[in-house]
Amino acid sequence: MTTEPHEMTSEAPDVREGFYGFVASTPRLTYSDDGTPRLYFKAGQEHYQYDNGTRTKLTTTFHDVVAFNGAAQWGADKLAKQDWFLAHGRTSPNVNPNTGVEEQQFIASRLGHDLARTTYDIDRSQRRSAGREAVERGQDRAGFEEPERDEPAHAAARTM
Repeated sequence: MTTEPHEMTSEAPDVREGFYGFVASTPRLTYSDDGTPRLYFKAGQEHYQYDNGTRTKLTTTFHDVVAFNGAAQWGADKLAKQDWFLAHGRTSPNVNPNTGVEEQQFIASRLGHDLARTTYDIDRSQRRSAGREAVERGQDRAGFEEPERDEPAHAAARTM
């Protein structure tokens, strides 16, 4: 696990650590002295062992999850206790103020519900109306052009 912030290059996809689990405590939104939103909740992760076609449930573990800024606001608005979620971010050491013990916390830069376990409706009405307006202005995606590349990656792989 990395504790360093993720560095992006123009060619690399944004690939970071992931966290999958359920919200085990009521998410708590607070603000720092400078007004930065901070979301905190305990998350549970179920663990299983697979042997010879059988699945045995192991002990569920619990972890600290924090998010800041937009991810914190979204999480406070959308996540509730017992929701299953996916998060994108990084782990970082943190000293528990109650025990003085150093633990790992997950700092989420993106949060979302687990689509396989969450039922909800998606409202795309604003996106559709914005798309129609773009077409009327001549700014639809039909004018999108891929950046030029010397050779596609899949073609290079075939020639090796």
